[in-house]
Amino acid sequence: MNKVAKIGLFALMVVGLIVSTGAVSAYRGDYSVQGPDYNEDRHEAMLNAFDTSDYEAWHLLMTADGKTPRVVDVVTEDNFEIFAQAHEAGKSGNLELASQLRAELGLNNGNGPRDGNGHGKGMGQGMNKMMSQNNFH
Repeated sequence: MNKVAKIGLFALMVVGLIVSTGAVSAYRGDYSVQGPDYNEDRHEAMLNAFDTSDYEAWHLLMTADGKTPRVVDVVTEDNFEIFAQAHEAGKSGNLELASQLRAELGLNNGNGPRDGNGHGKGMGQGMNKMMSQNNFH
């Protein structure tokens, strides 16, 4: 393969990585973007869990596919009401309050430190964890 083709292929791979990373992180804290696990039935069940403050139902929805997104490590039965308030604030357009409540919970909308001391919980697991964290909706 000649040098120009290799450079072109490399550039295409870099652009693809940037675009896919942006798409994965776009829904974190952005209430106008639907997460990768969105479907209408799940959405209705999620809204019902928020409306009725049903932490167990929410937790089951979040872990039903065997994933353990970071949000289930952060949101507990004790602070679920704050999380539901953040969701409601975001959906109603009060993004400042939603962001404040999420920060209070430790959900930094994907803007946390990138110093390698995050929630990867082990060498080589950081990317898998990053790809699945904050799938709250």
